[in-house]
Amino acid sequence: FKSFRPNKTNISEFYYAGVRLYSILASGVTSALGVPYSLYGESWVGEGKYDFAPIDRQIELFIENAPQAYFAIMIQLDTRDWYLKLHPEVPNSFLKLSQTAWYEDWRRSAAEYLKAVISHCEAKYGDKIFGYFMLCGMTTEWFSAYDFEASHPIKEAGYRKWLNDESARLPSDERMNADGAAFLTPEENDVYSARRFHSDTIAELILYFAREAQSIINHQKLLGLYYGYLLELHLGRCHNFGVLEYEKIYTSNDIDMISSPSSYSFRKLRDPSAFMVTQKTLDLHNKLYFLEFDHITHVAPEEIHDGLDANAANGKIVKIPGADSKCADATESLNLMYRDFLLTTANRAALWWFDMFDGWFRSPELMSAIRHMIGVNRLLSECDIDSAAEIGVFAEGKSLYRVRKSSLLVEHSLSEFRRNLAECGAWYDLCSIVDVNNNDLPDYKLYIFCDQYDISPEQKATITDMLKKKSAAALWLYAPGYAEDGRNDPKLIGELTGIEVKQSDTPHGPLIYQKTSYNYKTDAPYFELCDRNITALAYFADGAIAVGYTRKNGYLSIYSALPTLPSALLRKIAKLSGAFIYSNNCGVYVYPNSLTIGVYNATDSAAKINLPYPGVYRDLIGGEVYDGNNGKLILSPKPLRAYLFTED
Repeated sequence: FKSFRPNKTNISEFYYAGVRLYSILASGVTSALGVPYSLYGESWVGEGKYDFAPIDRQIELFIENAPQAYFAIMIQLDTRDWYLKLHPEVPNSFLKLSQTAWYEDWRRSAAEYLKAVISHCEAKYGDKIFGYFMLCGMTTEWFSAYDFEASHPIKEAGYRKWLNDESARLPSDERMNADGAAFLTPEENDVYSARRFHSDTIAELILYFAREAQSIINHQKLLGLYYGYLLELHLGRCHNFGVLEYEKIYTSNDIDMISSPSSYSFRKLRDPSAFMVTQKTLDLHNKLYFLEFDHITHVAPEEIHDGLDANAANGKIVKIPGADSKCADATESLNLMYRDFLLTTANRAALWWFDMFDGWFRSPELMSAIRHMIGVNRLLSECDIDSAAEIGVFAEGKSLYRVRKSSLLVEHSLSEFRRNLAECGAWYDLCSIVDVNNNDLPDYKLYIFCDQYDISPEQKATITDMLKKKSAAALWLYAPGYAEDGRNDPKLIGELTGIEVKQSDTPHGPLIYQKTSYNYKTDAPYFELCDRNITALAYFADGAIAVGYTRKNGYLSIYSALPTLPSALLRKIAKLSGAFIYSNNCGVYVYPNSLTIGVYNATDSAAKINLPYPGVYRDLIGGEVYDGNNGKLILSPKPLRAYLFTED
């Protein structure tokens, strides 16, 4: 549970529903909505001056109303108003984090505050605290949102230090934002370097604060943050926000927890649930991942007061963004809640409810559902459960340094691709390219490489050797290896995939598959398969081969000239690899693991589910028993679209 407006009522509601982990936000900073995050006041009041009374009052409120609970204290490290007055040359870190990050005095001062809060909380409440979250940047998620990669004297000095070159200068805004083909040219290596610096600045800042925090907690409490939403931030935001070095954080021994909201791109009743992050990477590196459920339920308030004095004539009232599209009724709210529950259950991930400004869940139906989910989760936590994924999907951030900010590539290959994956009816893990060498990586039947545009010869050799050794299938999307060291050569695609590729500056028209046309708007360069020794799977409207496969490299190598594919074609490719298909209906989403099969039927028709093991199955959500001895489940449509099956 977490709330910007915790009070006796909502703490108690969740406590009696069974919640025992609470996040407590200790911050006097003004939120992006223009109202304070916390109503308890500021604790960092001057240089080396702290007032812990606001933190104490809030923690004691939680202890009083959730006596057997444990807490994660959320500590905000941003520049305060008093600091900005003393240092007018320093940008506000909440808005322009990359421009503030290299200011040594702020780093030192914020680190001292971080350690002071932790030391105080450990001394006074240590036996009640399970961890700490470090908050900084826009919306507390380490976004450098409003500098748009732009230069600043502090940042430029950091760039010279980063390069160890006193003559270095950051490129102009015009160069950083220039339009053109999808990939930077060799003549834009300065843009590539500056872009790496921008994201590396955020990652190294996080690791600096993590080291400072660990000097106090010494790995005896969990340390976390919100960060690394690679799969969500398209349209230039993954570049601007500075998340492309997320692998440094996800693999760091100083970080134990990562949280992110459920994907904002998939919030409607008929959508699947989706992660913003490469969740399997966190699992492989022993990180606890929290999916934050912050959908705007049907009972959520549409406006919020600044809380200073609700009756004051000069009080500030703001409209909550998205309130005009909140859930229509309890049924819709319940469906979205259970749908995210299925996603986290399948992946053995954690889930928290964000009662943002109080009242998000103030409904008997919603609190009853939360109580039920906690009961099911406790039942399953006593069982040995493994992943059921037979597809490994590999994304990365570093190749995107070569991608132009105006390109649609990120949207197609990462953000939009999640929907097509969910619709194909097979199950998958979301991994990072750093995981390819991981000995704990499952033996997938199909490896999908989403955006490996710039990978080293060593990485290429590792991937191809692995595919041959495991006799697995690989699906390569759009331009694998094409931009290695900025060379931009289609021959490199052929060397990696074993399929000869031709490049042009003219689009080939829509993709045609099974007599259906799919019009994906993409940027130059445009590719087609020109290898005679392949089997074609799909064509472009002009007759050029769009997707095809070969086995001449010792494994099933499938290449797509597009950065995303329709779900029907993905299902065909999954079948070619031998992956199990749970559903052939694009609107019936499945969330399986080795013990349970989650189903969310977003259609108005019966859902038909293929079972890996015939038998009798019980729905842990509704309680009904279903006969699946013929290897199938037929689920009639009902208002609650979510099911969680286990063998009875």
